[in-house]
Amino acid sequence: MYLKSIFILFFAFALVADAQPEWVPGQVAHDFIYSDKVKSCLLTPMESFTDFPVIEMNSSEKLVLQFDHFDDGVHDYVYVINHCNADWTISELHSNEYVDGFTENYIENYAFSFNTKRAYIHYELALPNQDFTFIKSGNYILSVYDAKQPSNTLFTKRFMVYEKSVLIGADVHQTTLANGRYTDHEVDVIVNFTHVDYVNPIQDVKLSIYQGHRWDNAITNLTPSFIEKKRLVYDFEEESSFQAGNEYRFFDTKSVRYYSEGIQKIIIDSTDVFLLYPDFPRANKSYSFYPDLEGYYVPNIMEKVDSRVEADYVWVNFCLKQKPFLTDGDVYVYGGLTDWNLREDARMVYNEQEACYETSLLLKQGYYNYTYLHFTEEEGKASQEEVDGSFYQTSQDYFVFVYMYDYDYAYDRLLGVRKVTTKGMF
Repeated sequence: MYLKSIFILFFAFALVADAQPEWVPGQVAHDFIYSDKVKSCLLTPMESFTDFPVIEMNSSEKLVLQFDHFDDGVHDYVYVINHCNADWTISELHSNEYVDGFTENYIENYAFSFNTKRAYIHYELALPNQDFTFIKSGNYILSVYDAKQPSNTLFTKRFMVYEKSVLIGADVHQTTLANGRYTDHEVDVIVNFTHVDYVNPIQDVKLSIYQGHRWDNAITNLTPSFIEKKRLVYDFEEESSFQAGNEYRFFDTKSVRYYSEGIQKIIIDSTDVFLLYPDFPRANKSYSFYPDLEGYYVPNIMEKVDSRVEADYVWVNFCLKQKPFLTDGDVYVYGGLTDWNLREDARMVYNEQEACYETSLLLKQGYYNYTYLHFTEEEGKASQEEVDGSFYQTSQDYFVFVYMYDYDYAYDRLLGVRKVTTKGMF
């Protein structure tokens, strides 16, 4: 009996070990949903659904992964954790060099949806857990796949694990450039290396700045403008400036019985349909403040108790009353509801009869933020400015990450994180 148990455990471990996605050192690890059956995929701090996926190493902080899968039966899903360099390429560290435990394990916590029109299975996972702890700081990528189909990755999620090894001073304000004075934010940073020694700060220290949860417009690999003994100063103009954008729009689908914020009509059907009030461009209007969730969303429901398994999926129809753009490009619905990506189903199609750009997304009931981004292949970037304008008064959160290359173990340490915001400044 004892030998049989050992064999079963060995076979289970071998199945997981042989089924891992084929990450290659140097390959860029993107945050992306690959399966259209995966919905409401969130990786957030345990305390909040509306914050950046970053935790302190050797602390009690945890991240929570949760997602729904449209299927009738339970699958054996496996998660894999890989370490990344500061630029999100896969590092050359072996798994036993960055975690204590196993980097590949099964997701065992799941529950079936209850009394919903669209059946789904809700999965959850806490990181770290009893199977492993982090022993190296840095960028990480979480991959999830079906044990029976190891070549088909369901999704990948980025997150960070940081140390408290440096002191980071950061300030965000109107840009000092004349042409962006009323449209841009500038982020200035001072890093104090009080207890850390560096060899070549120009080459070894890397600084990255993220505007909220947006992966697409991050400013990375900034080198210091001044070096003062143990202090690195990053005081730029154009190099560390962002378009400030505008506040996120919002709607509320927590109830199918009451018309909540942003809802024009509810059509009861096999899958209920929520028609939002038409949106109008705000680029040519003056700035107007209203509180938002920085683009995040919170699954929730009014008439029931547990939103994780009792919130239903509904169609949400978006309509942007915008004349056709004269320049080439596409308009996308964007935010946490599109997994912070320019998804194809979020690309809007112009309806000449209704004179609007429109699309529909299948979303779990809850409270949502969203915005519109205009993307052109020629510029290679997406921007709020063409639809909603860009105003320096906009409330934005910025995250500053400081990395340093470790020559002993050959990886990028994440020495510290600092969050700064423009809320209440203007």
